[in-house]
Amino acid sequence: MYNIIATSLFQNKICLLPGIGALSVETLPAETDFVNSRILAPQYTIEFSTENEGNAPFNEFSAISQLLRNEIDHNGSAEITGVGVFSKDESGKITFEPEKVNAAFTYPVNAERVIRQNAAHAMLVGDKETTNVVMTEYFTEEILQKDRWWIWAIVLGVLGIAAIVFHFTQHGYTTGNSHILGAVL
Repeated sequence: MYNIIATSLFQNKICLLPGIGALSVETLPAETDFVNSRILAPQYTIEFSTENEGNAPFNEFSAISQLLRNEIDHNGSAEITGVGVFSKDESGKITFEPEKVNAAFTYPVNAERVIRQNAAHAMLVGDKETTNVVMTEYFTEEILQKDRWWIWAIVLGVLGIAAIVFHFTQHGYTTGNSHILGAVL
């Protein structure tokens, strides 16, 4: 029978129980979980506020409220499944211990950051703020190193030819006993 209270509470976010008080569903905002790249769903808590005895308006829950109050007076507590437990403290005041709202209906959502390749966006590099365009240019900048291998090849070639010419000018070119280069010079 008390399930009507739970249904009304979760649909309307508030349920006035004449002679007892008011139950309300409070929403805690969604949170971001950067480490796991997701957004955590909002959390819900049930709040109870007592009502003054003289301020008991009549509504659709008046009869159920009276039955609930009688059960609290007779048994010391009354449980509403999915909502919580009403009980009396030492001074006779009605207290409420809420149940945790079932988190099975509030799943986290994956939220991966989307970075468009052709769109400029700000980013933090060290302690400087820059853009992705500047950083892309920085990392793709080619070091202009002139290709100078051919200079070394020419130098070595000239040194080699000079060594050969020096050798032949000093010793001449001989086949057997004849000096060909010496005869030419």
